[in-house]
Amino acid sequence: MKKRGIFSLVVLLAITTLFAAQTTDIGTAYELVISDVALAQAETNNASSVSIITRAQIEAYNVQSTGELVNKAIGTNFNSYGSLGALQTVVIRGASASKNLVFLDGVLLSSAHDGSVDLSIIPVDTIERIEIVKSGSGNLGRTNAIGGMIHIITRLGKASEKPFSVTVENGSFLPEAYGPSDDHTYLSLVDSQKLDVTYANSLGGTNLVANLGGLVAQNAYTYDNGTAVQALRDNAEIYEVHGVINASRAFGDTIEVSSNNLANYKSLSLPGSYTWALTPEDYQKDILLSTKNSVTLANLGEALTRLKADLNYTYLKTFAHDVAWGDGTHNKNKGNFLLEGTWSFGEAYNVITGVDFSFDYVDSTKVGKHLRFHPDLYANASVYLLDGRLSLHPSANLSYLSDLEALSPNASLGAIYTIGQNTELKASVSYAENPPTFSDLFWPGYSNSNLKTEKGVQSDVGIRTQLGSLHLEGTAFARNIYNAITYDATTFMPNNIAHSAYLGAELAGTLELTDMFAVSGSYQYNKSYDLSVGQTFSDNIEVSNVRKHTAKASASFAYDIFDTVLSGEFLGKTSSASSTNIFVLNLSCNAQVNDNLTVYVALDNLLNASYELQEGYPMPGTKIRLGGKLKF
Repeated sequence: MKKRGIFSLVVLLAITTLFAAQTTDIGTAYELVISDVALAQAETNNASSVSIITRAQIEAYNVQSTGELVNKAIGTNFNSYGSLGALQTVVIRGASASKNLVFLDGVLLSSAHDGSVDLSIIPVDTIERIEIVKSGSGNLGRTNAIGGMIHIITRLGKASEKPFSVTVENGSFLPEAYGPSDDHTYLSLVDSQKLDVTYANSLGGTNLVANLGGLVAQNAYTYDNGTAVQALRDNAEIYEVHGVINASRAFGDTIEVSSNNLANYKSLSLPGSYTWALTPEDYQKDILLSTKNSVTLANLGEALTRLKADLNYTYLKTFAHDVAWGDGTHNKNKGNFLLEGTWSFGEAYNVITGVDFSFDYVDSTKVGKHLRFHPDLYANASVYLLDGRLSLHPSANLSYLSDLEALSPNASLGAIYTIGQNTELKASVSYAENPPTFSDLFWPGYSNSNLKTEKGVQSDVGIRTQLGSLHLEGTAFARNIYNAITYDATTFMPNNIAHSAYLGAELAGTLELTDMFAVSGSYQYNKSYDLSVGQTFSDNIEVSNVRKHTAKASASFAYDIFDTVLSGEFLGKTSSASSTNIFVLNLSCNAQVNDNLTVYVALDNLLNASYELQEGYPMPGTKIRLGGKLKF
């Protein structure tokens, strides 16, 4: 196993002053609970099922990765290759990663190269909030997905008397015995370190955020590989550095300009699957560069109330050293120019129209050089009837895919009906298409140039109500995916052989018992049917890797200088023969020592459960993380 030098990062800032410090109230328990937002409180009023994870909740949960953060929401799960920094992708109501769209500050990250996005490449400390859309067009209003959408919004600048902050963390695994000689590695006590330095302020009318941070981890944890003795995860270390510069400025009430920029470099080793073969020499390097630049004109007139122009570019590069299959370099370039207008026709009608000129260019040693140019026309509207108690939300998008020489439409229709002050009914139906990726079409030996576009229809009906301090929500959903691209188990080539249907329901409730204590729980039932190769509903064949039962719960406690969140999730087994039920419990406790200093302790996988989200890639056992944030 590779060793690391002496731990040099100061982890817990002035913790000895904890009980002698000035008392500072840090909020209420309900603010720490992650639940679906009220349907009309999303950034854009719509009938989609939306969860929003706020900055306060991000800080309360103290998760290690963006994938873990997304996993806190109702109806979502994440797939992970185990180690911190390894590939993490999102699953929404059973839809796999390639069927979900991921946006960063409104810029689509999902690439035509392989269709999926590694969420671990987005640093948690740079995030202001996350919007998770499980149906319909969501808050962006430009398109919809066969599955759902993740919109990650990075941090904003505002005036502050203490603009600087320094965040540090040390993560420890218990040095458990492993191998036939019962070896121990005490460097597990300093297995991972994180450091972030942030400046956030308003300077002469310009709101500015600048962040520089990094992560180092050995990921040397023990796991059960099915033998009589524990094994130690090797060749799994990661080194990551990231930076953010976000700036915005308003010129009167008419003009606002903004620029959001993120850079990330990640170097990680690839331990491989212990089920098939470990890979002690493989590694990978990833680079992400993303810039979004906007000009918004407001108060233009009675009809055209706002005009926005965006110019965006994203570059992703992956280099993989693969001893068995050969090295690969993939350069992925995405760019777009968007012009969008917001129209108001009295109090009853609001319309947004836009045109988006986008391109995907991939230069890969595996799939070659390919360009997909796709201009889009889109429109979405809100129509308010019955004195605003009933609202309709139609949206439509038409895209042309240059390499496939095909038109690709997307459309959705949602409705919200308000019953009284605290109860809303909502319904939505949507149609979406997902074209084959360049990897599906051209990867040597494992591709099919005759693939058709995936198509999907989904709908949901839900109710949300508030009874005093009790918040309840129930949603029934259905999804039908046809022409789905699936890799054949015999030839390992992709084909349009899959047809699947999903029928399910989500139930969620939150109870704020007092200002100090709140509890929440959710349950998802997702019954899937594999209707490929002539199979019918009566055959009752489930889609592989879709969990029928998922439950999540949390208890939040906020008192004086402390806030604590105890969260757990139950993941039911899938139809895979090797799948098992999973229960994971996590604990996070923050203490605000004074106005300048906050410290925390987080216990991941508190019960030391042995489990996998991807076969052959064990998830870590109990991990203890100590951290702190100093503002000045």
